[in-house]
Amino acid sequence: MDWNLPRALGAAVVCLMLSAGAASAQALHIDYAEVLSSGYSGAGQPVAPGPIRRKITHTPVRAVAIGTRFEMKVRTVGRPEGADVALRFVWRGPRPGIKDPKTGKFSREIAEEVPSRIGAEVERSFEFKDQAQIVRGTWRAEVWNGLRRLAMRRFAVQ
Repeated sequence: MDWNLPRALGAAVVCLMLSAGAASAQALHIDYAEVLSSGYSGAGQPVAPGPIRRKITHTPVRAVAIGTRFEMKVRTVGRPEGADVALRFVWRGPRPGIKDPKTGKFSREIAEEVPSRIGAEVERSFEFKDQAQIVRGTWRAEVWNGLRRLAMRRFAVQ
């Protein structure tokens, strides 16, 4: 009996099991989030998308009032297509931030968790709902997945 034959068959079975496991458990990975549109709207008006600049992330300055919104639409690019992902939209205000009328503390970040799929378009907006939220300066709209920032746009408020 050839003793190398069982050893060779065992190694082949292990290789097949490993390759089958690797193929069935394709790693989830988001390459980036493509910004499809971003822009302002006045109170009660639809958002008029601004020009998309691939390298520049700054949106023109705007005087805002209660009811003004800033909106951003993104599409995640990665693999496998259609896989469930969690995105976090963050609206980050300039210093000192928004003062909470109850506690008197300042907060610079408003965040929203959004379930999505790789390849799907996701659109979110931030609306200035009261005078305390209108903090003049440069704001940032960011899209995160875990600890990784995928996209960002800046918008300036006068």
